[in-house]
Amino acid sequence: MRDLKANAIILIAYLLAGIGSFLMAIPPGFIAPVWLPGAIGLAAVLLVGYRALPAIVIGAILLTLPYGLFVLEAGPVSSLAGSAGLALAAALQAVIAKRLIHPGTVSAMSLETGPQLARLIAVGAIFASLCGAALASAWLTIGGFAPPDLDFWTAFARNWAGNAVGAAAVSPVILLLFAKERVSRRRKRNVALVFAILSVIGLATFATTRFNAIEQRREAFATLITEDHIALQERINGARRRLESLHALFAASETVTDQEFATYVAIAFGQFDSATSVHWLVTEDGGQLSQHALLDPPAELVATQARAILVTSDRRVVTDHYFEGLPNLVETTLLTGMLSGTPLFGEGDEAWIGLALPAFAGNTIPATVNDRRRDFRGIAVGTFDISTIISRAFTHEGDDYSFRVSGIGSDGVAPWSFGTLDADSRLTTSLPLAIGDETWLIEFAATDRFLAEKQDWLSWAVIVIGLIFITMLNALALMSTARTDLVQRLVDEKSAEALALSNNLSLVLEHAADAILSVDGNGRGVLVNPAAAHMLGYELDALTGEMIHELIHPVDLQGRPHNRTECPVFQGSPDQSRHSGIERFRRKDGSDFFAEFSTEIIISPDGTTVGAVTILRDITARMEEEADRERFIEQLTRANEELERFAFAASHDLQEPLRLISNFTGLLASRHGDKLDESGLTYLRHTLDATARMQTLITDLLAYGRLNSDADAMNTDVDLTALVSSTLDTLGPAVQAARDHIEIGSLPVVRGNPARLGQLMQNLIGNAVKFQRAGQQAEVRISARDLGKSWEIEVADNGIGIKPDYREQIFKPFKRLHSPDTYPGSGMGLAICRKIVQSHGGMLTIVDNIPTGSIFRFTLPKALPTESGEVGTPSETVDP
Repeated sequence: MRDLKANAIILIAYLLAGIGSFLMAIPPGFIAPVWLPGAIGLAAVLLVGYRALPAIVIGAILLTLPYGLFVLEAGPVSSLAGSAGLALAAALQAVIAKRLIHPGTVSAMSLETGPQLARLIAVGAIFASLCGAALASAWLTIGGFAPPDLDFWTAFARNWAGNAVGAAAVSPVILLLFAKERVSRRRKRNVALVFAILSVIGLATFATTRFNAIEQRREAFATLITEDHIALQERINGARRRLESLHALFAASETVTDQEFATYVAIAFGQFDSATSVHWLVTEDGGQLSQHALLDPPAELVATQARAILVTSDRRVVTDHYFEGLPNLVETTLLTGMLSGTPLFGEGDEAWIGLALPAFAGNTIPATVNDRRRDFRGIAVGTFDISTIISRAFTHEGDDYSFRVSGIGSDGVAPWSFGTLDADSRLTTSLPLAIGDETWLIEFAATDRFLAEKQDWLSWAVIVIGLIFITMLNALALMSTARTDLVQRLVDEKSAEALALSNNLSLVLEHAADAILSVDGNGRGVLVNPAAAHMLGYELDALTGEMIHELIHPVDLQGRPHNRTECPVFQGSPDQSRHSGIERFRRKDGSDFFAEFSTEIIISPDGTTVGAVTILRDITARMEEEADRERFIEQLTRANEELERFAFAASHDLQEPLRLISNFTGLLASRHGDKLDESGLTYLRHTLDATARMQTLITDLLAYGRLNSDADAMNTDVDLTALVSSTLDTLGPAVQAARDHIEIGSLPVVRGNPARLGQLMQNLIGNAVKFQRAGQQAEVRISARDLGKSWEIEVADNGIGIKPDYREQIFKPFKRLHSPDTYPGSGMGLAICRKIVQSHGGMLTIVDNIPTGSIFRFTLPKALPTESGEVGTPSETVDP
């Protein structure tokens, strides 16, 4: 529904813009000087996206289809194909602009920077318009719909310029007006006002130029047809003068023979190539005969039978060459007494004009009709080919104009007309031609060729250059208003930030758990938060304006009185403006408490102290807790020392009876073993084994308890390569037998306790060799990896492995997964290993070694850098 509404709005705007463009069209062909729908399409696709394409396509078809049908008269098929092509071009132009501009962010629509505006004009308007201009020009010229003198490149240049400058001038304003973010109403109003003023000025200039151009073209056309109209008038006057000469011929001689008449007509009318026949008509009672000269007589105007034309009741004119219309011509000339004319039509487009001029007795024309009927001496009649007359007079007919001649009678009715007039011409005019009492109205219509020759390039140039000028001023307005808008937005943002900061500061001061005090340069209170008032026992405003030092800090930490100049809390210097510490403070009720303070001295640019801000935290309870903790730590330390002494003594005292049990049991077995049976000997072996395991447990337990007692010995650089090698030398026969299968990689120098790390490696390597399947050769690999701040050491074996469920349990003291008979040991080895690693700040973990075995990984701190700046690096691999 939203897309339908958006497309409807875009379609309406597109059609209105197209109608406006056509209203500014310049004939012939009505090629619009600017194509404003291109701006609508560009802005729509940038604002709405590709969802605007249906409206653009439909709008282009609705605008161009009637143009092809009714203006260019291209026919339904060609017009529909051209409209579809132009619609495709409009959509393609919008898509190209969208893809190339790619606003991406809302800020790009606000046109706040020069690159944004330049990209819109250069890419969206100028470059993308090439497609539409090329297709439109090809449709007009290649399809044969353009005016005769309009070639492809001229049409392309005009279409491209009109489309580009229209989009460049209008689309930025549309984008700005419809931008929803980052554009203030003030900026929209200012830009719209500037654009409206510039548009009115531009349209007014264009209208004035168009009006002047139309008037100049109309004047040129009027001059042209006036010249031809005068030429036609001269042709009619020439015929009149020749007809008048006939009267002089017959007045000079009483008898004019046929030969003389023919000779005279040949001389007088021979060069007047439009004359087809000449007649001198007289009444039958005059003693003379009518005479006729047929120069180029058309068959339609020649009658071989004599006919009589009645003039009065007793007088008539007799002619041997009668043609239809002659009686009316004679009657008209007698009624007016002047030259009279009438058209004479043949078949098809053939037409002639018949002219008649009466001659009367005397030198004046009788006043009344009856007198003219009585006194006339003859009537000169001539027929002339209208096509010849017009072709000789209307030298620009066909190329520059079409015409139509209509005879207007005294009643205003036009009973006849001659010629074909282009009723669709945009430039027409008419001139009258009087022949007797009849008026010929000659209508002229300019041809497309004349309009093309008198093309209004100035108006086109004015609107294009005006739009370019408007575009530049729009750009200036956009940039200047953007600057103002940006500054105002920054001011608003900073004001909002300041307000938010003020509100947050108020909230912080109001809800801060610590006391906050601010004093001026004289030590008077300026700001006190509720926590400070509550801590000191005052009302919130009671400390404002008061000398804070005298009220809350009259004595020092030892309780001795001191003045403000000696106060460590509110004093400072430019070199040490921030200081903190613990001081004794006094409440309103006189009780003292200890507080931790932090003071920032406020120093002005000239180096003077203008105030201070102090934060107080009551640490009376904390100091009591610290005192209790110190006492507890002291008691715990004594207890640990006593416990360690007890453990050492207990282990020593426990080992002594175990040694006696072991010694005497061994003596018993050696001296009296032959007297015991098999059961007795078994009991002795069990006793000896249990005594040995007990001694091992006591030894391991004592070692586990002593791990915390040598923490100060963790600051020695230890070369793990040498440490592992020496450790292997101290291990038992099983390890020595597998020594060729122990791979020692490149090991680093670490920071730690050499003895403890040796014990760690001894336990891990010993376990790797010990926990093997029966008959399997042990394979052990020791390597290191740099983790940046520490080293990761890895001990991998191919032993029996440990199930995931037991990987944490094995690090607990005395935890065993097998019986002592299967794998001997006390169950303290891995617990001691983890505690050694943890005492070095690391972590010991275990993972599977695929396909079989386990991998123990632990981290150790790196050695301290040497004088060269290098830390301990892995040593070369050594042969175990």
